[in-house]
Amino acid sequence: EVRRAFDFYRDEVIALSALGVTVPRFEDLVSNSLATLRAVHQAAAENAVTVAEGVAQFVDYKRTRVKDRQLANLKNQLKRFAQDFGDRAVASITTAEIDTWLSSLRSRKNPDNLPLSPLVGPLTRNHHRAALYAFFAHGAARARAWSDRNPVADLEPEQFETEEPEAYTPEDAAKLIQAALTANAELVPLLALGMFAGLRVSEAAEIDLGKLTKDTTEFRATGKTGPRMVPYTDTARAWIEAQPRRTGKGWRQSARKLSEGMQELFTLAKVDPIHNGSRHSFISYRTAESRDIARVADECGNSVSTIKNHYRQLVTASEATKYFAIRPPAVAENVTNIEAEKASA
Repeated sequence: EVRRAFDFYRDEVIALSALGVTVPRFEDLVSNSLATLRAVHQAAAENAVTVAEGVAQFVDYKRTRVKDRQLANLKNQLKRFAQDFGDRAVASITTAEIDTWLSSLRSRKNPDNLPLSPLVGPLTRNHHRAALYAFFAHGAARARAWSDRNPVADLEPEQFETEEPEAYTPEDAAKLIQAALTANAELVPLLALGMFAGLRVSEAAEIDLGKLTKDTTEFRATGKTGPRMVPYTDTARAWIEAQPRRTGKGWRQSARKLSEGMQELFTLAKVDPIHNGSRHSFISYRTAESRDIARVADECGNSVSTIKNHYRQLVTASEATKYFAIRPPAVAENVTNIEAEKASA
């Protein structure tokens, strides 16, 4: 290798000298080149952006470019990565390290006090992968050049089977919302607007309760599918009016407070949680009640095919009648009394 390098140098010196170019000695040329490489490396190391610094800058950049809920998700997902790789330069993180990190992510919920909490599912890993992709793409942009490439680009999202949506029974729905009214009334607007108006949690949290008056029959909601008009059902109105707050957003506290409050509520009501159960329940019972899939799709911001394939056969019309008849105790007696149930236990 050395002989080939020197032979190449000798041939080039002859050619360049014929052009009148002065060429340094072979030893000086090699020495100067290596010194330049070392200087470039040291300058890059001194100016390298760490993962912790990069995450902070990325979140700050996104603060005025995404909605509050999306920003909170980005912060939570990238916070875990920054805790594990915070002191490392962004440019030093490899695809293999990210793949291993994603595969080893564990749930932060451990109600059974296991030695190790369970691994998160593929959907959660995909959410973290997407957040990391956005972060490294931001850093690899020419304007920043924290690294020369996006190491997440070679990691494809995982495939997984989507579970069929479930709905709360009328009895469980009644237990949940009455328990909220009794023990944590701040949760009632979110539950009422989800269970009986079909709003997503993020949509219900942003609704101005002051605009939901006795004369309101429908109201405008804005979600990931865009703005739409939502029915303000009699059931939703009854529960909104049963709780003490009349103004402000549907949820005024942090996402962590919401998660903790809902966990306590399910324990108190003795009801098993269902992912997106409030909204799934409304869509299921509304479809069974109205027999109008297109109308429900328009009300909920879903596609007709999604409702037809996943919700149409989930509950019966008679169950829908019971569901939308749920009222606060002062209005009707068809709601399970949680406090009495607790006392008898």
